[in-house]
Amino acid sequence: MSPLFPPFEFRILERPGPREKELLGPLLARSGLVFEGTPELSVVAETLEGEVVATGSLEGVVLRMVAVDPRAQEGGLASAVISRLLEEARSRGRHHLFVFTKPDSAERFSELGFVAIARFDPHVVLLEMGEPNVETFRKHLRRIVATDVNGVDSRGVHGAIVMNANPFTLGHRYLVQESRARCDRLFIVVVETDRSTFPFAVRYQLVQEGVADLPGVTVLGGGEYSISPATFPTYFLKHLDDAEQIRLQARLDSVLFSDLFGRELGLSRRFVGTEPLCPVTALYNEALLEILPPRGIEVTVIPRKTDSGGAISASSVRRSWVAEDWEALRRLVPPSTERFLRDRESRPIWERLCRSSGRH
Repeated sequence: MSPLFPPFEFRILERPGPREKELLGPLLARSGLVFEGTPELSVVAETLEGEVVATGSLEGVVLRMVAVDPRAQEGGLASAVISRLLEEARSRGRHHLFVFTKPDSAERFSELGFVAIARFDPHVVLLEMGEPNVETFRKHLRRIVATDVNGVDSRGVHGAIVMNANPFTLGHRYLVQESRARCDRLFIVVVETDRSTFPFAVRYQLVQEGVADLPGVTVLGGGEYSISPATFPTYFLKHLDDAEQIRLQARLDSVLFSDLFGRELGLSRRFVGTEPLCPVTALYNEALLEILPPRGIEVTVIPRKTDSGGAISASSVRRSWVAEDWEALRRLVPPSTERFLRDRESRPIWERLCRSSGRH
């Protein structure tokens, strides 16, 4: 510990809220970070006078917002904070963890067992520890690409789409059809993070059912390696206005997509739809156009499908569903999605959406 600091003590802040955000904000700001997301806990090192000199947070399987007062960098505080976070994660049964950090901070994580899996120098690096890990996922992708698809030339052009599909719409299906017409085999990577209205299992099912009649299309989950809280921490925080931070994270996610999905699936094309509605997704598309072509993956932007109300979007589907406007929904979703939205199985999702929209 640096002699500039008096003794300090650790404490755990469970479910940190506005008060804790105010407490940690100054230290995070001095480290070029901001308090974001909804961490389950934060580890805090404080002097006896209450000055915060180090912190770090755990959210799901991701370590976030690790910061140490620059005056105390030589005291091993960073490693101590990370070790406390690892203890808390393991006590919750989490043994596969990620951290998104700056390259000059990566060494302290490597010393504790983390391995770098993607980097966008000189700005950011993504590390993981534990199993199943990225090598496990690589083997999974190899098995998928080796699976025969009737009527498809395995030596042909492979393309991919990444989608959240919250839920699967006619706009998504149009993007799939247009993309499939431009390649021999198309992979649809469904975002696995459960931070959307519809859980991953439902979204995955609706995508599968919505494209079941299209030859040469394979649906797979993105695991923790495509638009997840690890690869893209702010993607699901739509209120953020720090465009440069979003661009940086989108670039890292694009690098990992190229190195992992691109390499193992043999991709030479990535397809995206135009994005007039969501600024975060628009910035992500810009990052893809910057990162992927130099790495041998052509990016094709396909205009969004529209109806009389403009571009078809999952948000317009959710609004119509809350209003129980089935006539509008028939213009927005394929029959398989409509069947699910009418089914009793979807009722709990509908009720949660109604509450969040203020309808009930």
